[in-house]
Amino acid sequence: MTSTREFSHIPIKVVRNAPPRKPKGGGRAKNLTTESNKQNRNQHGNVLFNSMNGIKQEWGHLKEERIKQELPELPDAVSLFLRVDTDSLPLEDLRVFGIEVISELEEGFILGAAADITLSELESKIQKFISSKENKAAGLWEIAHGLGWKPQNILSPELFEEWPALKDEEVFVLDVGIACLGTERVPPYPNKDKLKNFERARLKWEAKRDNAYSNWHKLADERVEYLKNIVKSYNGQIIELYEGSLESVSQLPDSFTCRMSISGKGLRDIVLNFPYCFDVSEVHDTGVPFFSEDEENINVDSNLIEITSPSPDAPYVCIIDSGIQERHIFLKSSIHSSSSKSWVNSSSEVADYVAGGGHGTRVAGATLFPQGLPPSGKVTPICWIQNARVLNELSIMPKSLFPPRLLEEIVDFYYHSETRTRIYNQSINSLFPCRLIHMSSWAASIDNIIWNHDVLFLLSAGNLNKLRPQKNSNQKLGIIDHLIAGRKYPSYLLEPSSRICDPAQSLQAVTVGSVAIGDLVGTYNSYAKATEPSSFSCTGLGIWGVIKPEIVEYGGDFAYDTGNPPNLLIHEDLSPVLVRSTMHGGRNVGKDAIGTSYAAPKATHIAAAIAATLPQEPTLLYRALLIQSARWPKWTESWPNKFDIIRHIGYGIPDLYRATENSPYRITLITSGETFIKGRQVHIYEIKIPEELRNPAEDHDIRIDVTLSYKAQPRRTRRHKRRYLSTWLDWKTSKKNESSDAFLERVIELTDDEKYQHEDEIETETLPWVIREQERYGEVKGVSRSSGTLQKDWALIKSHEFNTGFCLAVIGHVGWDTEPEASVPYSLVVSFEAINEDIEIYSKIRIENEIQQRIDIQINSD
Repeated sequence: MTSTREFSHIPIKVVRNAPPRKPKGGGRAKNLTTESNKQNRNQHGNVLFNSMNGIKQEWGHLKEERIKQELPELPDAVSLFLRVDTDSLPLEDLRVFGIEVISELEEGFILGAAADITLSELESKIQKFISSKENKAAGLWEIAHGLGWKPQNILSPELFEEWPALKDEEVFVLDVGIACLGTERVPPYPNKDKLKNFERARLKWEAKRDNAYSNWHKLADERVEYLKNIVKSYNGQIIELYEGSLESVSQLPDSFTCRMSISGKGLRDIVLNFPYCFDVSEVHDTGVPFFSEDEENINVDSNLIEITSPSPDAPYVCIIDSGIQERHIFLKSSIHSSSSKSWVNSSSEVADYVAGGGHGTRVAGATLFPQGLPPSGKVTPICWIQNARVLNELSIMPKSLFPPRLLEEIVDFYYHSETRTRIYNQSINSLFPCRLIHMSSWAASIDNIIWNHDVLFLLSAGNLNKLRPQKNSNQKLGIIDHLIAGRKYPSYLLEPSSRICDPAQSLQAVTVGSVAIGDLVGTYNSYAKATEPSSFSCTGLGIWGVIKPEIVEYGGDFAYDTGNPPNLLIHEDLSPVLVRSTMHGGRNVGKDAIGTSYAAPKATHIAAAIAATLPQEPTLLYRALLIQSARWPKWTESWPNKFDIIRHIGYGIPDLYRATENSPYRITLITSGETFIKGRQVHIYEIKIPEELRNPAEDHDIRIDVTLSYKAQPRRTRRHKRRYLSTWLDWKTSKKNESSDAFLERVIELTDDEKYQHEDEIETETLPWVIREQERYGEVKGVSRSSGTLQKDWALIKSHEFNTGFCLAVIGHVGWDTEPEASVPYSLVVSFEAINEDIEIYSKIRIENEIQQRIDIQINSD
């Protein structure tokens, strides 16, 4: 950790480590339906048998018809739609029934496939259940007939709207998700304590694991070939970016996604009959930015401003956008032009061809000059800018570019170069709101890239257009559509059609929304006042109830007139100062564009400043400090519904000063480097509180902020963080008057997910956290701080209420990766602030915590 500032962040280390404990088992409430099935074995078994036999007959008839009609060959596998009690029959256990989990849906519904078309393994398990030889089939509640369930559970909402009127000859450009895990599984890791020759067993286990991975890859290859054959049969096309069997797709550990063009007839065949398909969505244009038709330029005399080059060791920031006017008078000294590359047309066409002042040029300028340019003086930018052009002259990503593969190549190009670029700004979104069941291929690829590399992505939340992009779609209404329907600002921003746009739902990136710069009253009016949500800024929550956007920055707002419906326009009093491209004329700086596109790079500027301050630290810490610095603005104090605040602005507006340094009245403690933790493991941190601060005679208001930032490996076919992520984490703090030993004993029990779910903490001794770890607690009801990989909370307490030590636990939970050695990295940030500045606490807490000793706790797992 490197920082020379007077009030720099200070390190905090694990002081107690409780290694992973074995799950105790039992204790989970029994499901009444499952128990009833056990009591009525013959009846339940026969229902399953009847369903199974009906499905086999349907499949046989389907195959005969395909041969007669000379339709393309399909894999020999039966599609299944199941309902399962996932408590008594975990998804991975469906393998013993010969069933591959293709996709997990809500309420126990599962898309499955059986490569054994006779369903012999399923039949054997049902027979054993009837004979009371085993109980697993009691948790298999239903097996559905027919294929009518497929479209609703596989298609995107927009495509499902079109499905009834789908025309055979109509051509669609689609992203198609295919599962490829199969039924092979990695065996349990050998128990070191119970084996005499553990090393031999470990090597044997590793060989089996590697063989399983190899087979999964072969399986993916086979399914790609089947899919290619079907597409070709319908005169479609796989939109390839690379050569090779898997090079035209984006692959995750459990699935691959392929971009294709195909007829409506072919689409119908894939959805209804390809057994391993779990997700189909139409490729939409990316959102077009808001520009003023009348240039609202401001006069900046470039002769009065000296822009020097960044420091040679300044961080690099890659702008993934429409290109940049690299010779711009205010940008040229900060552009790392030797690494500029275009993925549109030729690789050397890196200029910003977007008319009206450009888009990537504005984003680059906002990254370097988030407050605009001063009227005069010398300015040294905080970072170097790298230019990755992916949008065309209309500010649209060509459909021939497949975002998952595109981002993989961009990060590979910049991260593995001499600059080792770790910060990426992508102010690009789909026109449509994100889906809530499965992570999109675009967002999942960002999560996977972050898992594999030490990188930080900052994404725009997306904008509401003035009018809906498609008149026949209710999936994305525009601002005027809402107003005509009688919905008012800001309520319409909480409608489902105003949800954040793909890929802003990414769990491991930072999503940035927009707030207004100022307000306007008169001939033209503004919807928002300063720091209130912009009238166009898309909102959360994100997928699976995750807090999105996490933060907001100043992206401006629309002005409106008295028309009915009103006219929306861009007004200089409501617009940020942005550097403009002069390729198509106009001045080099203007106040003529608004959008979340220009809010995101302002947050990127803070991330770059953190990187400049702490260059050796992981980007997980940059992410944590960025979020830790955020605060809710003043207007939120009187806002009655705190849940709506979270949906609009997340954790609030970040602050450069708080993110990078402290004051006599504020101290921030951080973990240094990546700290790894396993499922069912607990790390305890204890921050000593000076006696002077705990004095009963003192009555100072102390604000505590905690942010946990971690990453894990994603699995796209699963829903909810507990199965999407390989390992998931959360954090807890000690209660008032709770000793560190009592706290440790309590949190160790919470590595058992059943006890975690049913923990009751409404006692007055719990600190008054605003959000809390479960939806029913805290000041903000309906949201959990633990839902995402970025978890922040804050509380205000009296100084005399502190114990001698403030204890905090980071708790690991097993996700989809059940290997005992599986671990994930995290960074932790804790801040204390005397909000009335009536007692200096920085030096007192720093001195009290200069020496800490780590203790490894031995846990009795019996």
